[in-house]
Amino acid sequence: MGPPRQLSADGRGQTSHSRVRPAGHATAAGPVRARQVGRTFFIMLLLGLLGGGLVCLLVVNTTLAANSIQINRLEQANAARTQRIQELQQEVTAKQSAAVIAKEASNFGMRPEQVPAFLDLRTHSRTVSSGPAR
Repeated sequence: MGPPRQLSADGRGQTSHSRVRPAGHATAAGPVRARQVGRTFFIMLLLGLLGGGLVCLLVVNTTLAANSIQINRLEQANAARTQRIQELQQEVTAKQSAAVIAKEASNFGMRPEQVPAFLDLRTHSRTVSSGPAR
């Protein structure tokens, strides 16, 4: 068991080693314990802030990495589309030459007209030219 307990004036049991002190008398252990509690709270607060900061940094880095991957994919798609546009422009340029147009027209059965005819859009009349203008 333990040392015998004595009842104090307020009815709480105290060991024979403890002394009864008046209520107005402060002990030296009170401020030390309060300082330790305050210091522990401050340390836990700092650790919480540091942990929260690290979690936020992790989220930001992960978001940036995901966005950089998406940017890379979009740049590759843009480069492929730009190359396709250039190929189409070259194809159009090649098919706009007079020789290619004449060949395609002859493939469709079209023949050049010997006497050119002109359409006047104001009067809606057709005028046939008698020959080349000199």
